[in-house]
Amino acid sequence: MKWRFLSALTWAEGLLLVSLVFISSKMTKEQDTLLSLIKATVSGAHNVRLKADVCWAKVMEEATRQGVQGICFDALELLPGEYRPDKAVLLEWLGQVVHLERLYESHRKAIDALSFFYQQNGIKMMLLKGYGLSLYWPKPEHRPVGDMDIYLGGCWQEADRLVGERLGIRVDDGHEHHTCFSFRGTSVENHYDFVNTKVNGSARVLEVLFKKLASFDRALKMENGVIYLPSPTLNAIFLIRHLGQHFAGAEATLRQLLDWGFFMQHENENVDWDLVVSTLKGIGIYGFFQQVNAICVDYLGFASSSFPEIVRDAALERRIMEDILSPEFCEEKPKGSTLRVICFKTRRFFANRWKRELVFREGIWSQLWHGSFAHIMRFNSIKD
Repeated sequence: MKWRFLSALTWAEGLLLVSLVFISSKMTKEQDTLLSLIKATVSGAHNVRLKADVCWAKVMEEATRQGVQGICFDALELLPGEYRPDKAVLLEWLGQVVHLERLYESHRKAIDALSFFYQQNGIKMMLLKGYGLSLYWPKPEHRPVGDMDIYLGGCWQEADRLVGERLGIRVDDGHEHHTCFSFRGTSVENHYDFVNTKVNGSARVLEVLFKKLASFDRALKMENGVIYLPSPTLNAIFLIRHLGQHFAGAEATLRQLLDWGFFMQHENENVDWDLVVSTLKGIGIYGFFQQVNAICVDYLGFASSSFPEIVRDAALERRIMEDILSPEFCEEKPKGSTLRVICFKTRRFFANRWKRELVFREGIWSQLWHGSFAHIMRFNSIKD
């Protein structure tokens, strides 16, 4: 009976079915529960099925590590009472979510205040990633916040001068494609380049395109200031490249996948896909893009209609998902001598070779050479 059912499927559908069963068997119960909670919130499903004897403390810990504790907490109310965590875990989880909300509000106010300061001085502030992406989430305040990444066009040097002179804030210019300073408890990265052009040739190609697409057209009024958001086309390329860099360099998280999924859910129809697809193919990341879309549909609950037509590679999709949940290279960065750190980074680099080949068009030795050279130059600039 099972084989008659399988033969009724197309070979592609059958392969996908087998791969989903296989990856599910390799997940821990806690990881499986985590994905079920995410899928319930994303899709709005109310018939959430969970495995028995789940350790909810581990689910909460995994959700926090992946940056999805807020959206998973939202799904708990969809569970029947007997499937919910016990009171102690619920209270601790609630405390985390309340803390998330407070940090989010503080972050939002800092964005408003900085954009207003720039506005008063005739400078427009484009916000990259972060808060702008949170606006696509069902509950924006349940997306964890981090740095404030901004782009000011050709005004970045003048803006840094004003921050130093009028706000008395020290600006750190010892970075490769942005300056950095702290504003109201938030780390701000003022990007003069969208990507690090010193690492590889594809980054330089992208930077030219990003600067061309970086129009200050999408304004969003806040209480006092005005922020500008990237165009959907710019964001589509930028977000996939950024996600790919995290994935190839060390590890990516479910929160970053959700950023992409929610962005696509809202902006798919506003993206110039001819330009995006040709660009992603040109820089060698198109296969990664396809499997990220497949993961969003197959494991996170997004509708396939939110994405361009997906060409799946079941084995690759499975491996990417497994690595996000449990990275193949899981050594912790050592503390101590520079030599130990260099050895660690070299081992990680070659362990992640398959990921780098999936994300960058440059050969592995070219990546190693240019990456090492960029690190040496940065180290020397910090010493100076």
